Amino acid sequence: MFFLETLLVLGLVVIGGVGLLTWRKIRAVHLATYKLLSDVAAIRTESENFFSQVQALLALERRLQLDMALPAMRGWAGSPDFLLHVAEQIHQRRPAVIVECSSGVSTIVAARCLQQLGAGHVWSLEHEEQYAQKTRDMLVRYGLSDWATVLHAPLQTTHTSTPWYQEDVLPINIGQIDMLVVDGPPAGLAPMVRAPAFPRLRSRLAPNCIVLVDDADRPDETEMVRQWAATEPGLVIERPTAEKGLAMAILSTKS
Repeated sequence: MFFLETLLVLGLVVIGGVGLLTWRKIRAVHLATYKLLSDVAAIRTESENFFSQVQALLALERRLQLDMALPAMRGWAGSPDFLLHVAEQIHQRRPAVIVECSSGVSTIVAARCLQQLGAGHVWSLEHEEQYAQKTRDMLVRYGLSDWATVLHAPLQTTHTSTPWYQEDVLPINIGQIDMLVVDGPPAGLAPMVRAPAFPRLRSRLAPNCIVLVDDADRPDETEMVRQWAATEPGLVIERPTAEKGLAMAILSTKS
């Protein structure tokens, strides 16, 4: 009898051990399957975004009709879909004065659009002289130096709590700003580092000025645009689809 009970206990232990091992293997397979599905979804999203950016780049190249390809647009540069929106708004609105916070490929795009339209000028604020010169060199290379001026505007805290461009480098006689492109200063310098763009330049904006904000999906930029709208009742906010987020803040003529 004792032998049978012992055998039964051993059998139950073996069955329990096999069951536990089986459960662990099933759980491992389940987790692996879940991770695989998650990886597949991520790859699909990345592939769809890549396809969208290629489409935007091709559309942008067709619109600009440059003699050479645009510079690379990864890393710090604006994404092709953002730059395509910039080009479309320039052709639609025909701004006489465009001011950029930062410079680079967007300067080439904006200058080329104005060249195509036959009027207007881009004024780019760049806080590092080496990058300012790099953009100037690109403008010369693309034959667009007559359509854009890159200003070295070091960052300072004279009028703001966060680092902001030295504003007095922007000539006072250029007229009202019809379009403001906000893609700087770099986000890592301070929280809400781009927030001064609208309040500091508000007095120089034309009644129907449009402000295009890159990286608008980031928390700081989202909050920044919300604050702008809260302090400017006539500001209309639109959010077209873009890889890193785009906010278009449009002044009402009644503002």
